[in-house]
Amino acid sequence: MPDRDPRLRPPPAVAGIRERFAGAVDPSRPAIVVDGVTETFRLFHERPSGLKERLARMRRSSFTDFNALEDVSFTVNHGESLAVIGHNGSGKSTLLKILARILPPDEGVAITNGRVASLLELGAGFHGDLSGRENIYLNGAILGLSRSEIDERFDEIVDVAGIRPLLDTAVRTYSSGLYVRLGFAIAVTVDPDILLVDEVLAVGDAEFQKRSLDRMKRFREEGKTFVLVSHDLDAVREMCDRTIVLDRGRVAFDGNVSEGVELYRQRVASASAPTVASRTSRRVRVEEATLLDADGSPVLEAAPSSGMTLRVRIRALEEIETCGLGITVTRGDGTHLYELHTTWQGIGIGPLGVEQEATVDVRFAARLLAGHYTISVSITDATARETWAVSADAARFAIRPAPGGAGLVDLGGSAAVTEGPVRRLGDATTTGPIPLARIERRRRSGA
Repeated sequence: MPDRDPRLRPPPAVAGIRERFAGAVDPSRPAIVVDGVTETFRLFHERPSGLKERLARMRRSSFTDFNALEDVSFTVNHGESLAVIGHNGSGKSTLLKILARILPPDEGVAITNGRVASLLELGAGFHGDLSGRENIYLNGAILGLSRSEIDERFDEIVDVAGIRPLLDTAVRTYSSGLYVRLGFAIAVTVDPDILLVDEVLAVGDAEFQKRSLDRMKRFREEGKTFVLVSHDLDAVREMCDRTIVLDRGRVAFDGNVSEGVELYRQRVASASAPTVASRTSRRVRVEEATLLDADGSPVLEAAPSSGMTLRVRIRALEEIETCGLGITVTRGDGTHLYELHTTWQGIGIGPLGVEQEATVDVRFAARLLAGHYTISVSITDATARETWAVSADAARFAIRPAPGGAGLVDLGGSAAVTEGPVRRLGDATTTGPIPLARIERRRRSGA
């Protein structure tokens, strides 16, 4: 496992804030506040095999700093169910370990408001030589329960875990599924205010998964807060009302579950989509393709239905009487969305002499919702039947999520109550309260 950078430590003032809200629930404060959290690990290029070799190489060991999390900020209110999704290595488990106080953040602050129970790693907190009964008392004590409180919950824990026949057997003899059953049963039965659950539920059998999901639904109905890390997108849709997508340690999306799941699906599909080879002939070449916004500035991310211009510069490598230019817009997974060709609109480019250039502007409205998209450019003859050159990845762009809509295309939908009473549920012009950690940071800096 990578080593933590020993030079980085959270400031003392941050530790003071954390301790102040570590106990009983304060309903006037959010359940979780994460503000500017960065977690850095040190990756050594060579790992010494022994103490002597370690001491000999101490001063000349080479390493690279790796930010597992970088400037992550979000707030979770009481009763919210939050899913954290992303590629493997995007920082999801590191984030949960910081919330569970297994790891302190190197920079920033992470505050939890209430009792926290976590199920992060298979068998974490269990002693293999102790029986299931003894581990229930051990884990309950770790989670802050007294022996009398564990006595009250003991039978419920055993029933949820389904391990009564093996209750007095050493847990090292348990299967991985029984480990998860016991850990989950303890975590949800101690009546936490905040539950942190990692991917470990995936190893349970179908019956246990259904039982655990039902338990988490009841947990949510009781107004408790939980954070779920999972690659099971169906479970995310069913269990959670908000999603954070992490990408290389940064928050790429924070909002509606459907939009977040769709964005993640497209990112996964984009990484695995087959690539189309670019082609250049002896006749013409695509020199440059630039995507511009409505103001004529280069753009990589835009709002739904934004006006865009793809500016393509081509160069003739020999004399050309007439040619045409076409574009194809595809989704991240390679799905064909739109195609346009100048010859279909009665426009031909030319004649062009050797080394002469021409610039073509293709204007369109990106009536799309959150996702990543690619534009390819092709140069053809005047009939659009013979392809002379292809730039397969001429331009890429992303569309930001739109409030109140999810899916693939932006239909510009709106709703109105035409008969009966109506009330406004929110005001998009207002902002939520500034997290406590940010206020404290401003106070310390004198802002």
